[in-house]
Amino acid sequence: MASLQKTLFRQTLDIEDLSYLSRLLENGLSLNECISLLKTRRNEVVFEQIRRRLDCGELIEKMIGEYLPGKIRSYVVSLLASLSFQEALSLSLRFHEKNEESRKKLLSQVAYPLMLLYISMTALYLFDLYGIDSIFSLIRSFDQDIGFFGDLRILFRIVVNLFYFGVLFLFLLLALFMRPQKIVLLYIFLSGHFPDLFLNIFFSEEFMSLLLICMKQGYSTRESMRILKAMHSKPIVSFLAFHMDESLMEGDTLKDAAEKKYYDPSLSRFIKIASHSGDFASVIESYIFLARRKIAGRMKNYTLAIQLLTYLFIGSVIIFIYQILFMPMRAISAF
Repeated sequence: MASLQKTLFRQTLDIEDLSYLSRLLENGLSLNECISLLKTRRNEVVFEQIRRRLDCGELIEKMIGEYLPGKIRSYVVSLLASLSFQEALSLSLRFHEKNEESRKKLLSQVAYPLMLLYISMTALYLFDLYGIDSIFSLIRSFDQDIGFFGDLRILFRIVVNLFYFGVLFLFLLLALFMRPQKIVLLYIFLSGHFPDLFLNIFFSEEFMSLLLICMKQGYSTRESMRILKAMHSKPIVSFLAFHMDESLMEGDTLKDAAEKKYYDPSLSRFIKIASHSGDFASVIESYIFLARRKIAGRMKNYTLAIQLLTYLFIGSVIIFIYQILFMPMRAISAF
């Protein structure tokens, strides 16, 4: 019975627990004191496990990954390579908040048109598989030639198969490039051939947003670069931080470092202004704001194109199906 009750409780801490834990640690309380204050019926199993392991001499940095939700675990584990648990947790929560904000905006823009396109393609595929042949067989029984509609049906079948095979190829491509090194190699290739690529703006904005979060936490530019270089859960951000830090170590200015092809071309102009201003953070915030506007504008154009394509396709399918459904009636009238 006791084991059954334990399974009813969560085996990881949630974001709310971690937020409270971070705040208490920042206020100078010890980890054991935080556990005593935060322990509730809902999270007591996890906190008791952590307390027992701490009492046995284990370090929180070595075991905490086992008790973190997946959406923040990768941040904390990466940052623990260069920061204390308190610092890693505080930064990870801010990184997670920023990531969730970006993810929700992206999903709100692309989810509906992509879902609409997928549903329309699936409906056509099912109709082609189960409905059209029966109608064509009925028409042929009246010695009527389906003519143009047979060719159009082949065209639709080709389009649908290309769509599904394209989606399958995309998933295989994503699976192939899931490893951090391969993701970075793909980014290097695309940046080298498409200098004004959407991805350059997207990842430069993410890199500068995380850099600004670090700086607002009190870290210097060099320390912030070191932190972001250790972010293996964000391979492209880590890559951008590495190259910018290398350039700074070679004596380049921050502006010169940002002029490399891996970054958004407009970033260097903002850094030049920021370097001569008295408020570096405010200028970088302006860049982040404008970069997000650019990203939103491009996403709007992409989703609009998908919607127009989907509506055009749906309209064509409706006309096609309408004509097919009336073919048996015309065949009967002619007979």
